[in-house]
Amino acid sequence: MLVTRVKTFGKGLRFLLFFALLPATSTNLWGKAPARGEVPEIARVTISVYNHAEVPADVLERAEKEASQVFGRTGIEVTWLNCRIPAVSEEASRACREAVFPEHLHLRIVRRSLGLTGETMGISFQADDGSGCYADLFYEPMEQLHQSDGIDLASLLGHVAAHEIGHLLLGAKSHSAAGIMHAHWTAEELGSAKVGGLAFLEKESRRMKARLATAVQASAVQTSAVQASKEWPAATAAAVPARTGD
Repeated sequence: MLVTRVKTFGKGLRFLLFFALLPATSTNLWGKAPARGEVPEIARVTISVYNHAEVPADVLERAEKEASQVFGRTGIEVTWLNCRIPAVSEEASRACREAVFPEHLHLRIVRRSLGLTGETMGISFQADDGSGCYADLFYEPMEQLHQSDGIDLASLLGHVAAHEIGHLLLGAKSHSAAGIMHAHWTAEELGSAKVGGLAFLEKESRRMKARLATAVQASAVQTSAVQASKEWPAATAAAVPARTGD
């Protein structure tokens, strides 16, 4: 288990936040795939969100906006699916259940971790090859930090979400020396988060977009192959002239 300590300092209080990255087993959404090796200007990812912690709707909406802005600065557009149980329709249920790495990921927000320390704020699950679709966020420690240090709750939730999604999109060993993927956040960094103080590095932005582009390209190739296999028998039959008799 890899544990990242996020330190904040304020009002004389030292508060430790934890992001954990654990190995786990895990499992096309947009237009023309870019050429091999090309990094697109815009990439897209869909996030299914399950709000089991009953985060207030306005806080969740602002948190998703914060996370969207973090990813927007990298050239990645995020579509949020706020999923209900039971779902409002079978169509909504199918859309929410879909998990396709790395194009469609899942965030589950719960009150607290059952097996990790009480300060843990989030955990991402990845397989040995660095792939993974699922992350959990723990809301109660965020509330505690909000109450003790006055950190904006929606901003904190949004940036923790972006951090965990970043792990899923970047793969293994994805901590950095600075920015949102830094292992240690200070109170000053958290305070500047709302004005873009916590962001992905340029190399991280390119890596995430390249990974998404590779997935789109593979999906496009697979779709083309399936379509060609369906059309081939008909084309072959049309190329064989009918016999008119001896």
